Amino acid sequence: MKKLPLIFLAALALGSCKKNNDNTPATPTSSKTDLLTAKNWRITADKTVSTVGSVSTTDDNYATSPACERDNFIKFNTNKTAVYDEGATKCSSSDPQTASAAWDFNSDATKLTFTDPSASGLSIQEDILELTATTLRLRVTSSYTAGGITATSTEETTYTAF
Repeated sequence: MKKLPLIFLAALALGSCKKNNDNTPATPTSSKTDLLTAKNWRITADKTVSTVGSVSTTDDNYATSPACERDNFIKFNTNKTAVYDEGATKCSSSDPQTASAAWDFNSDATKLTFTDPSASGLSIQEDILELTATTLRLRVTSSYTAGGITATSTEETTYTAF
């Protein structure tokens, strides 16, 4: 779970739009909440494109991740908590089996924010590129400029529901 402190990442099942008790259509957010909380999510692809000045490189983070990380998964709960589970194989026996974070959508449910509940309170906001009953694709971009050179890093992570 090396990414846990840096990026709390993240859509499944109920494909139809439900009605509320007052017979008004559900909001897109509630529909996306249904998708996100229906099942567990496991990373199945993770790439980072880094650009420094005019030079770009692409890293396949998933291909180089150890097997002990590939069985990790996330469970999004309807109470807006997410539980990260090490899965059956832990990379280090001293790692906790689970860790929690808070999650939320922005107002139009196009971004997903993860907040570390620890004292650091780190928040990461990711663009939702795709959210279906079987696939969650997120993108986070960061950039900085130093000495007149701009560096940008864009990571796209794909989760598959199970």
